[in-house]
Amino acid sequence: MNKLIGFFKKELIGLLRDPVLLVAVMVMPAVQLVVLSGAITLEAKNLRLAVDTGAHDMMMEKIYNHAIGSGWFVRAPDTDKDPVAAVQSGRADVAIVAPEGGLTRAVGRGEGEIQVLIDSMNILKAQSIEAYLQGVTARAAADMNYSIGASPIEFNVRILFNPQLNTKWFMVPSLIAVLVFIALLVLITISIAKEKETGTIETLISAPVSKYDIIIGKVVPYILVSFLIMLSILVIGLIVFGIPFVGSGLMFLLGFLAFCVPGAAIAVLLANYTHNQQQALLGIVIVAFLSLMLSGALIPTENMPTLLQYVSYINPLSHYSYMVRSIILKGPDWSYFAAHAFVMILVGGLIWVIAVKKFKTTL
Repeated sequence: MNKLIGFFKKELIGLLRDPVLLVAVMVMPAVQLVVLSGAITLEAKNLRLAVDTGAHDMMMEKIYNHAIGSGWFVRAPDTDKDPVAAVQSGRADVAIVAPEGGLTRAVGRGEGEIQVLIDSMNILKAQSIEAYLQGVTARAAADMNYSIGASPIEFNVRILFNPQLNTKWFMVPSLIAVLVFIALLVLITISIAKEKETGTIETLISAPVSKYDIIIGKVVPYILVSFLIMLSILVIGLIVFGIPFVGSGLMFLLGFLAFCVPGAAIAVLLANYTHNQQQALLGIVIVAFLSLMLSGALIPTENMPTLLQYVSYINPLSHYSYMVRSIILKGPDWSYFAAHAFVMILVGGLIWVIAVKKFKTTL
């Protein structure tokens, strides 16, 4: 019994003497609980809605107003002229298009049918949109003195980019982004932490090389390894799961290189605050988990509180996961790529400034 008490005291004192490990074990679970309780929700909210309606189309105006007032939909930006293009470009999650001559006149002729175009890049959203619109349309019809049970409006639904709402088509592109990020974190952070733990970092620092040489030597080889990991996952997705690759291969490669800027910077910054592989692994778990949950790779960021949406916007994994999914399933234009790549490189550049400054070059 005395031996067990001795071991207990020894491990407890060791934990108390290690501030990094102590914070990670005692503080971070509470932080994760507070953050993720607001981030994790499977409800689809703030769906960006675009409407193609002519002048004086009262029925379409009522549907649009009821949709925005329901809390499920928000106005899609800059979609007044061409809502169909808005869905294709990713600026809208759903577009409803009135029949020629307007929905109000079509209903009067007994031909009330509207076309619903749904972006199924995120199946959690796509699965909810039609049901929400059915309820909104029924309320709009009731306002026009039509019976809710006999709505004069029918839907012609087109599911774009993932017509079968195949979960694998949604998950595999997301996993490519996530696993590339984890590979960069594990390989770079553990490599530097191992040098510290074994003491060989002192040999590197005392050698006639600059800290930039050390950092580049630690980062570049593992970027190549992460690239091979990404290609292997992509090939498995294409061959085994039958996922289409619609976009540009060059854009896919440049997107990977753009993401490596912040991904590698985060790994080096994390390594600066860890002194052994145990701390590094714990830090990787915390950073990777929070980044994943706030990235939109699994949970739509539009469902999150406003503060967490801002955090998600500066999260490089958010932009990379959206980019990979869009390149594989949709084939976006270069303006879409440039917008996401710019944020990743900007955020990565800021992290690199801090990481290089914190990198110790003295014994």
